[in-house]
Amino acid sequence: MKFKIRCIYLLHIIVFLSAFSKIVSAEDGIPQIKSETFVLLEGSSGQVLFEQNMDSKIYPASVTKIMTALLALEKGNLSDIITMSHEAVWSVGRDTSHIALDETEQLTLEQALYALAIESANDAANGIAELIGGSMEDFTKLMTKRAGELGAKNTNFANAHGLPDINHYTSAYDLALIMAEAVKMPEFTKIFTAITYSMPPTNRQPETRTFNRKNSLLEGPYAYEGIIGEKTGWTGDAGFTYVAAARKNGRTLVAVVIKSPDTVSRWEDTRALFDYGFDEFTALSFKAEEFAADSYEIEFSGGEKLEMKLIPSGDFSCLVPKSANKEETEKEYIFFFDAITGKISGKAVFSLRSESDFTGEILGEAELLVCPVSANQKKPGEPAKKENNPGTEDKNPPAKIFSSIYGVISVILQIFGAIAIILIALYIRQYIKVQKIKKQKRGNCASKNIYKK
Repeated sequence: MKFKIRCIYLLHIIVFLSAFSKIVSAEDGIPQIKSETFVLLEGSSGQVLFEQNMDSKIYPASVTKIMTALLALEKGNLSDIITMSHEAVWSVGRDTSHIALDETEQLTLEQALYALAIESANDAANGIAELIGGSMEDFTKLMTKRAGELGAKNTNFANAHGLPDINHYTSAYDLALIMAEAVKMPEFTKIFTAITYSMPPTNRQPETRTFNRKNSLLEGPYAYEGIIGEKTGWTGDAGFTYVAAARKNGRTLVAVVIKSPDTVSRWEDTRALFDYGFDEFTALSFKAEEFAADSYEIEFSGGEKLEMKLIPSGDFSCLVPKSANKEETEKEYIFFFDAITGKISGKAVFSLRSESDFTGEILGEAELLVCPVSANQKKPGEPAKKENNPGTEDKNPPAKIFSSIYGVISVILQIFGAIAIILIALYIRQYIKVQKIKKQKRGNCASKNIYKK
């Protein structure tokens, strides 16, 4: 009996500690994420609010199709006709996601995009790749190039659908950048939030195909308000992957979760990330005049110092935890000197002090126009500039004229000297040649005399 009572007490203590840990977690606002890799990004500025291993290379699975759709909408028209090739149809197994497209079957780019978004159709992805890139291989090069233009540094695409390939990888951060760009397009948000879509009969399929979205934050028990785009993925190597964007009160957030332990965890993790971004952060703004400088001395590695004027390209705004304030922020000026053009550029980097609990201490950066305070300043590597003050003109014209004449004569003498050296070299060469000929003749004569004897 005593043992039973003790067990009950122990159970109560465990429940209390569990509840207390949840209260503490809720108080500090930081979510407990089960996915191995994740990132929460502010869509308009690219500011990272929360992350774990966001730059690690991962296999994306079908969230690859976000990049496929982005390129399709940028380079194609929704009414464009796709004609499915043998390779586009049969290079993906029928045990993967598809809508049973057939060789020579024709469908519009719009229909293929709905199949891509809702059914995660690999055959539709291949058809889009051939339409936009000319071939599936060339399309993957366009994908990688476009990702790089968006700032992706750990991405290489080997296909348009995301099935396993050792050369097909990306990172959570790169995926967030791609999604942030994609949701700027109304067509993308419309297609990637559609719950259902009916594709009419085609030249090879007499029946209407109906696509229905399953397992998302758009509806059902895990529905989340404000979703403007989402894509799921899964393979044995990638695990459960998910990328979603949500917009509330003018704020756009992108959440990426990779290698979630199960499909429910990715919904819970994404919801927790969005709640954190929308509920625990507030906007902080800096007017341009707050980080401008009429006189700022720049010291370069060679010891040269320049007095410059710093002009911001505009105001700067960012998100900070609600517990933080402006006094906890710091700014640092960073400058770059182009030795070829002689141009100096700069930026102001804003951050929170290291004692802050916020995991993304770097808040962002603002471009600066860097102008010299004095036009007579010497840039690094330049010879010193002469002062051109009134009244300091040369007051001895005859000496100046004589100096000019002397310079001309010196050049003429140098030319004559060069010609003389060339003539002497030619003479010596000719002399040596003549001597060789005479020597050969004397040798021939000696040979003839010996023969007569």
